[in-house]
Amino acid sequence: VLDGADLRPGDHAADLYAGVGLFTAFLAQGVGPEGRVASVESDPGGSRDARRNLHDLAQVQLIDRTTERSLRDGSLVGSLEGRVDVVVLDPPRTGAKRAIADIVELRPRRIVYVACDPAALARDLVAPLAAGYQLVSLRGFALFPMTHHVECVAVLALP
Repeated sequence: VLDGADLRPGDHAADLYAGVGLFTAFLAQGVGPEGRVASVESDPGGSRDARRNLHDLAQVQLIDRTTERSLRDGSLVGSLEGRVDVVVLDPPRTGAKRAIADIVELRPRRIVYVACDPAALARDLVAPLAAGYQLVSLRGFALFPMTHHVECVAVLALP
């Protein structure tokens, strides 16, 4: 995920559907103290644990609401001072169909999509590809051996 994000010091990154902040912590390291990371999570337990996990990272702003709402009400863009260079998203199994068009409108340099349902990922990649993003890589991971579940990581970039 981090290799695909291609972070640079000073970047502004968003971690959507962030859970307890696993990717947020690594994004914060990648952007450094001069960068910013918005971590968006709507689950109260996940948000609480993210606060505990990320409290010492000054460049992280936690947003306690749905990804869709944070994209529509301006709280995501506002927390990143109007600039979004990289988006990492790890949506639920149903995918990010309600958010993906709004993510594309932000025109981040990179989008890293972590998916637990390859069919939802395929559906959600239509919008960024139609908007000019290129699929840089797509990898599958058998994180749950002896099951049919496959995690996928798709990296999209503007040319």
